[in-house]
Amino acid sequence: MEENIAVKNIKKQQHPNFVRWALLIGIVVILNIFFVVIQQIIFPAPNYLTYCPRPTVQARDASSCDSQNGVWTEYPQKPIIQDSSMKEITGYCDYSAKCQPAYKQARGQQRLYSFVLMTVLGVIAIVIGVVPIGSSIVSSGLSYGGVVALVIGSMQYWGDAGNWLRLIISAIALIALIGIGVRRFGDERHE
Repeated sequence: MEENIAVKNIKKQQHPNFVRWALLIGIVVILNIFFVVIQQIIFPAPNYLTYCPRPTVQARDASSCDSQNGVWTEYPQKPIIQDSSMKEITGYCDYSAKCQPAYKQARGQQRLYSFVLMTVLGVIAIVIGVVPIGSSIVSSGLSYGGVVALVIGSMQYWGDAGNWLRLIISAIALIALIGIGVRRFGDERHE
């Protein structure tokens, strides 16, 4: 009689697969949302308008363009366009030519720091997920969430990374996936 009660208690504790998958996916998604919010708080993206403010008045000549920190470019041919005062417009002002490099450098630095942070958080999640903590779903969710964090961090920095760094990032991600696969599924035997 006691054996039947023990078997019934074990069956009550087992959840359907869709519930297990839902929890696992939920942990992966929410963990990465949490990581991205941490990243945005610690390393906020630079504001483009801080580096390249919008002009208050449109430049009509080289001197007014220069006074607004722009770069004046002459049209190659005589233009047909005229402004409201019927004065010929001989070129255009590129307001972002001088400020764009500083913004691009700040954005690249922010992406690098964000990549490092996401990599550290991802590795921590993988390590915690590999350590047995009592729930295989939570452990798997943390492990897979860590891998997704590595992917997100890499994607954010991918355009700024050189070829060698891309190779290293890819190798680390591959090693992490193989490590999780061996650790999590290496003991399963196919019959």
